Amino acid sequence: MKRTLWNITFASLITLIAYIALYAIWGAILSGLENQTLKLLIIALMTTVAFGFFLLYTSKIRKSVGEDEVISDYKDRKYISFAEDFKLILKHESQMLICIASIVFICFVLNTFDNMVFGKKTISFPMLFFAPMCFFETIIDIPFVGYLLSAVLDCLAYIAFLLLYRKKKYDYCMKNKV
Repeated sequence: MKRTLWNITFASLITLIAYIALYAIWGAILSGLENQTLKLLIIALMTTVAFGFFLLYTSKIRKSVGEDEVISDYKDRKYISFAEDFKLILKHESQMLICIASIVFICFVLNTFDNMVFGKKTISFPMLFFAPMCFFETIIDIPFVGYLLSAVLDCLAYIAFLLLYRKKKYDYCMKNKV
C-alpha cells in the first residue's frame, strides 16, 4: 500500500509541476474561448489525462513492473482482447483504484471542512499535492459530484493508458519471444 500511495503522490506532483509549467501555453491556446466552463473542462481533461499517463509511468514503466506483469499474465495464454485484459487489470490494480478514490474523497472531506469552518485553506493545505486529481471540482457546482467525477475519470485515464501499454508490451514480447 505504501508503494501505491507513493506512486500516486509522485504522479500527482509531476502532473502539478507540468500543469504549472504548461499553464502559460494552455492559457494562450484557450484564451480564444469565451465560455469559461468549456475552458476549465478542457484544462481538467488534459490534467486528468496527464495524471493517468504519469501514474502509469511511475507505477509500471519506470521500474519495468508493468512488463514483468504482462509476461507473468500471458506466459501460458494468448492475449484475447482489451475486455479480457481489463479483467486482469481490475485484479492487479484494485488497490491502486481504491487508493485514488480514497485520496480524492479525503480531499473532498478536508476541503469541505475548511470551507465550512475556516472559510479558507487551513487543514486541507497539504492536499494541494493532489490538486491535479480533483480538477473537476472546479467545474461542477455540486460539491461531491465534481470530486466523484474526478475520481472516476482519474481511474479511467489510468486504466486506459494501462490497457494500451499492456497490449503494446504483449505485442513486443510475442514478437521478440521475451
